[in-house]
Amino acid sequence: MTKYEELVDAVHESEILYITTASSRIPAQSIRVGKEYGIFFNDSAFDTSAERYVALAHEKAHCDTGALYTIESPIFERERYENQAWKRTINVLMPFDEMKRVFDTCIYVDGLDLYEFAEKLEVTPEFAQRAIEHYHKQGYSW
Repeated sequence: MTKYEELVDAVHESEILYITTASSRIPAQSIRVGKEYGIFFNDSAFDTSAERYVALAHEKAHCDTGALYTIESPIFERERYENQAWKRTINVLMPFDEMKRVFDTCIYVDGLDLYEFAEKLEVTPEFAQRAIEHYHKQGYSW
């Protein structure tokens, strides 16, 4: 079972309503109605399991943290909630100790092979880079 499939199971087991959709306009969206959370998710909008995994984890992070906003929300509020959800996503998908363990296996003479690193963690290279930058800003050392 892939990490993405495990995450889908975890979302189903949580109190977050998981709704599959065919919307091409919004591939993934978190919502809150009262005290209930839900995720609209279009699996076919993503090309790889890693893309689906990161997107679903990010939407779940919005629900887990309550970091949701409306279309009318000011840009600073949206950015704050997006940053909050991304931090949660990084901490859940790529805890530093696991990331460091895998990181050490992907270092070569010419540096880090970001694509191999991401593949081993079943995430996208863009997300792996975001996580590296996040931990670097936090003062973690490799």
